[in-house]
Amino acid sequence: MEEKEKNKEEINEAAAEQSLQQETQNEKESPETTEEQPKENRLVKRVVLFLIVAAIVGVSVPLIIKSCHHEEEYGYEYGEEPSDGYVSYNNGMSNIINPSTQEIIVKDIDWCHYCGNCDEDPIVLFAKNGKRGFCNIATNEVIVKPTTYTKAWIFSEGLAGVEKNGFIGFVDTKGNVAIDFRFSYRGNPLSYFVFHNGHCVVADSSNKIGVIDKKGRWVVKPLYDNVELAKDYAIVYTDGDFKKQIDFNGNVLQEGIIDDIYNLYYEVKYTDLQSGEPQVGSAKNNDYYEYRVGSYSGLIDSRGEIITPPIYTEISCLTPTLFTARLQDWTSTVIIDEKGTVLSKVSK
Repeated sequence: MEEKEKNKEEINEAAAEQSLQQETQNEKESPETTEEQPKENRLVKRVVLFLIVAAIVGVSVPLIIKSCHHEEEYGYEYGEEPSDGYVSYNNGMSNIINPSTQEIIVKDIDWCHYCGNCDEDPIVLFAKNGKRGFCNIATNEVIVKPTTYTKAWIFSEGLAGVEKNGFIGFVDTKGNVAIDFRFSYRGNPLSYFVFHNGHCVVADSSNKIGVIDKKGRWVVKPLYDNVELAKDYAIVYTDGDFKKQIDFNGNVLQEGIIDDIYNLYYEVKYTDLQSGEPQVGSAKNNDYYEYRVGSYSGLIDSRGEIITPPIYTEISCLTPTLFTARLQDWTSTVIIDEKGTVLSKVSK
């Protein structure tokens, strides 16, 4: 059967190669056509022919591997899908196996994920019948059965986040609960509940975010709407405010952190020198700029002085000293002057 498929593949490739040679010969025998036809068109024809060849060869090769995939929400910061050495397929179902002995550890899983570049034991996260579990592919041991947890994350630094009844806890490599279930699952990844350099971003019961250590102790209090982890500090952010750099002892290292600054432009009218017709162009405002913090904007001047806090969703120029500022409902707009004073409301 394999020999037959191989012959079929060779025939398809030979036919494609012959077609390509015939195309080249036709071009050589028709100099008039070649001269008239743009080079771009000839290139397109060659690309199309190549795609046809690829399609012919691709169809002749049977699909033999089913991906051991993860759910759409599992965009892990690191980790990888297990290779074929960890997964076998039978009648359309996936099984987790020992790569050395080929012994099946877990049958009929929905999907699985493996932290291949972690320092822990080779532990695979898997889903079965809507629940999450973990198995050690070195010891053939299912350390967490897929009966309790509705969501789970890969192991990192000896711990893995799991969700139960809307709260996040952490289990160790033996499957024991190491940090109890007291962190709110907000429906968003929160750095995917993965530890980095001994720290993990989580939320408390009020849905405010902070940072814990591997003992479950708060090293950055849960006071914020977003937290970005670095090795020795965190960047914390509350909607409508500036970001702060804070260390893991609670000390504020820097305040007033913003994400970016954008140029502002306003319309100018002028007369075209050649036609004498009035024209409308744009001029850059060299005195004022829009800055961004998270999802919000504020106004800053060319000296770096903050004119308004980051409480708007967008700022645009009307004149060099008048601006439109869109409110957080994304529909209401106000006019502000160069001091940030609201002058009037604007109807859409």
